[in-house]
Amino acid sequence: MSVDPGRFRGVYALIDPAAHTEPLAYLEALLRGGIRLMQIRAKGGIAPELLRTVVARIRAAGGTAIINDDVDLALEADGVHLGQEDLAGHDLRALRARLGPRAIGLSCGTPGEARAVPAGLVDYLGAGPIFATSSKGDAGGPIGVNGVRVVVEATTLPVAAIGGIALASLPRVRETGATMAAVISALSGAADPEATARAFVTAWNKP
Repeated sequence: MSVDPGRFRGVYALIDPAAHTEPLAYLEALLRGGIRLMQIRAKGGIAPELLRTVVARIRAAGGTAIINDDVDLALEADGVHLGQEDLAGHDLRALRARLGPRAIGLSCGTPGEARAVPAGLVDYLGAGPIFATSSKGDAGGPIGVNGVRVVVEATTLPVAAIGGIALASLPRVRETGATMAAVISALSGAADPEATARAFVTAWNKP
């Protein structure tokens, strides 16, 4: 592996800086709440200076900054996350060589997709949506707890469950064997993001 797989554990916050009037304040709230794994989803683009600032703040807190979809932007961060449709435009071996020590995450909705991942080229998988979600319009219907579990069982890589995850549903996410819970709306829509982040981290780490 190019990246310590131990990084890919816990609460994985997916953030869109454009969705917040004060994106850096939101980021700092999540960091204070204990989240250290972040995916930057800049579907509408992101100013280079803001991206560098976001990545620098995450790294300064000892965290990992992953970029969604954009390989060029990922060179400024700690890795990239790709969907199956994004993968069609890339050769994984060439991508691995280009990114060097940076991480590659890949969405896999079925055990077959997970088993098809070439050894040594991908650092973690994303599986879902585990529950119904409105955060991603093309996510498809939920695959449920069992759907994520069979993806987990089909790979030795760390797996992030994603889709409609709320604080109350974390125990069901943990049942799947996933090493990460990827959270979007429950954090971005929270009145107190810091307290909510802390509650997620505490609940995930509970024995």
